[in-house]
Amino acid sequence: MSLDQGHFIESLLELYGMDSCKPVATPLLPNTHLVLATEQEIVKLYMLGVNYCSAIGSINYLSTGTRPDLSYAVSSLSQFLEKPGFFHWKAFLHVLRYLKGTPDMRLVYSGGFSVGVQAYSDANWGNCPETRMSITGYLATFGKNLVIWKTRKQPSVSISTAEAEYKALCDLVSELLWLKKWFHKCSLLDNSFTIPIHEDNQGCINKINGDCNVNKKKIKHLDIQLHFVKEVVKSGAFKLNFVPTQHMLADFLTRSIAQPSLAHSLCALGVISLGVRGSFENPNQNQFDLQPATPILTKRHNHLL
Repeated sequence: MSLDQGHFIESLLELYGMDSCKPVATPLLPNTHLVLATEQEIVKLYMLGVNYCSAIGSINYLSTGTRPDLSYAVSSLSQFLEKPGFFHWKAFLHVLRYLKGTPDMRLVYSGGFSVGVQAYSDANWGNCPETRMSITGYLATFGKNLVIWKTRKQPSVSISTAEAEYKALCDLVSELLWLKKWFHKCSLLDNSFTIPIHEDNQGCINKINGDCNVNKKKIKHLDIQLHFVKEVVKSGAFKLNFVPTQHMLADFLTRSIAQPSLAHSLCALGVISLGVRGSFENPNQNQFDLQPATPILTKRHNHLL
């Protein structure tokens, strides 16, 4: 069984005049960091007469439904809903060009649940160039089937990578506790089963497991989150496992990564494409350059740059 939103993607590309655009290999180019728009960029976008909020809402609908590969891009673009600029609009069009190449990307579900539930937690420390807030990314699978994924900016600045990982773990554990109850209620798994959580920060794992001494004054503000996670781990509900960063399947939820790494993670999670339409653009080209004949505004406005 598989789930996809191919028809919606095709109608979306047609709506924004991108049905003949050149595909790109990733939602955003690696190491892309969006910043606040200047007044000039805000005015330039305003003069185009496009609805930025509606545009981001359309790809958010995809990212929460069947396209976890869009989660980081949508999270980044959503930070500028109040004062979007022209550069943000071009980044949105870049996402559409990625969708042009992967309209049939889908979630594939199989019937094998012998592996049980597996979870991955990751954080990108100080990722936001404007606020230096970190990005949380986590996911969970049931068997080989992706059932939960999330990207969000953390609400406060973290002073270390371990602190950012603590916050991500706390969010994931909260959602997994609900998932355990739901699986138990549906008689899918016994409530006593242990969920392995894969984490790529050894310091974070050691602290949760109580295997190292840390100056408590430095983490006093994290005590509640730490004790919460330590309590559920100690109860046997969860077990933390170290995984190298190159094998962290939630990495694409915290930053824009290169196409080979993205494809590897998506394939491992059962998010596959039946085939790419057209050839990808040279990745060395300017990240938001458009083909000369490509319209970038909606057909309802009937404008070209």
